[in-house]
Amino acid sequence: MNLIEEAVIIEVLGIRMYAFGAYVALGVLFAVICLCVTGRSLSFKKGTSLLTAVLSVLCGVICSRVSFCLLNKELGHMTPLSFWPQVNGGGWSMFGLIGGALVGGNISARITKENAGKVLNAVCLSILPFIAAERIGESRIEDFDISRPLDSTFLKGSFLAVGGDEPCLATYYVAAAVAIVLFIVLALRMSRKEKAGNLANAFLLLFGAASIITESLRYDRFLSVSFVGLQQIAAALMLALGVVLAVIRGKRPKSALSVASLVSLPLITGAVIGLEFALDRTTWNKLLIYAAMIIVVAIPAVLGMILLKTNGEKNN
Repeated sequence: MNLIEEAVIIEVLGIRMYAFGAYVALGVLFAVICLCVTGRSLSFKKGTSLLTAVLSVLCGVICSRVSFCLLNKELGHMTPLSFWPQVNGGGWSMFGLIGGALVGGNISARITKENAGKVLNAVCLSILPFIAAERIGESRIEDFDISRPLDSTFLKGSFLAVGGDEPCLATYYVAAAVAIVLFIVLALRMSRKEKAGNLANAFLLLFGAASIITESLRYDRFLSVSFVGLQQIAAALMLALGVVLAVIRGKRPKSALSVASLVSLPLITGAVIGLEFALDRTTWNKLLIYAAMIIVVAIPAVLGMILLKTNGEKNN
């Protein structure tokens, strides 16, 4: 995302700050608490949770800022990398942050000699409360993270609609709700005894698939390739990585299910691009298009989840 002049500024104890920044800070706090609780549940070695929290936050911030600098083409060229430490301006990449957090978790596992799968499980679960808080914080930035003008009369009259004469969908609430639901789903899954790393793999599958939809809803994006948002491409890559890992980690990588999962990726990519074209260039009913898109992206996600189930149960 990109911090802009329309962001609301608040004052707390005499300190002026972006309201969005306050939500991000709360999100980091929630994530660290979740990581510590999860680490206790997974019986981490002493000090692993704290080190993982520090490295995940540090690597997440660095990767999110560097990703923004490399990918920001708003002015016709990328932002100089020397700009990344200036956190009071510019923007940051959510997918860069997720990647950085996972890198930090992996480094922590190597240092503490803890099972990497267990650590990444905890990191992935802890990222979701942060994402929910960050998305809600985007509501404090005017005209940010909103959809195309709404056609649906039902949605126009709902709390999800923002704007005056041409109401739009507040997609940040949708994305926050998705993060909360995924957190609940994965937290319940963690209670099961299964192969370490399966939860992180499930995160890649489910969050990647969901983000293809939520990023498609956004119409304020300035990073795009024609009518396809760069965030959607990142989400698709996350989903694809989840499928590939599920195949590699499965018991039968050459099974019909594994082959079907891999073959579905290019087919689904073409279908999503076609649906995005329909959204951008036609007057077709958008609700029907999104219904079709949900079904399409669910296919590789469901196949990947089935593959994870075939990995067999094993203690975390």
